[in-house]
Amino acid sequence: MGVCFLDDALLAGKMDAQSYIFLVRLMTKALGHYDRERVIADSTWFQGIPKPGLDTLVQASHIKHLTAGKYLYQAGVAVTGCYCLLSGRLRISMMSEFGQTFAVTDLDPLFWLGDDCWLPEESRGIEAQAQVDSDVLVIPRRVVLELGNKYPILYRNLFVEAGQRRRHIYELMGSMVFYPLRARLAVRVVALVAEHGTERDDGICLGIKLSQNDFASLCLGSRQRVNKIFREWTE
Repeated sequence: MGVCFLDDALLAGKMDAQSYIFLVRLMTKALGHYDRERVIADSTWFQGIPKPGLDTLVQASHIKHLTAGKYLYQAGVAVTGCYCLLSGRLRISMMSEFGQTFAVTDLDPLFWLGDDCWLPEESRGIEAQAQVDSDVLVIPRRVVLELGNKYPILYRNLFVEAGQRRRHIYELMGSMVFYPLRARLAVRVVALVAEHGTERDDGICLGIKLSQNDFASLCLGSRQRVNKIFREWTE
């Protein structure tokens, strides 16, 4: 079964989009490569870019492998490119000057990040860390800046997506500022279950491994308080 067969199945309505994406990703990785041309062409960032421009991105791109715990980038490091997560899971986090970490979100495959590479060159204020072994598509900053100068529609695409992402950030900020820890934890759990949960006879199984420290970082609380809330919920 090849990718073209999957395309036909999707167009004929015999396969849903989520299954299609999963199988394409599985097949390309099993063959030892990713379809970089397709990943870039399907990105909302690069819609409307002519094929010569897309070819430039493909030729300049490379794939970076991260083992679990390694950083794609860290706070204070200069911006060098934009990225697409091909496999695995990345955590976007912020750290205070006192060492407290707030996990903003966990990213799943085919998510694009690094849109700050179009801003004036400066260091990043957030970090991206692999939670499991991950593969990332990397496009150098210089290349995407040149592409934006040649095809201004790129900035329109980024503006639209930035608005959508900003809406989600405002929702997250609202829950962190106005909700007590118990409610913040509940919001995070419900969101994780909706995205990664699998129904079983005895309930719902969360398809990713998260420690109490992870939950504490996700809802801006201490591990001890999060542990206490989980105990109360199970009693």
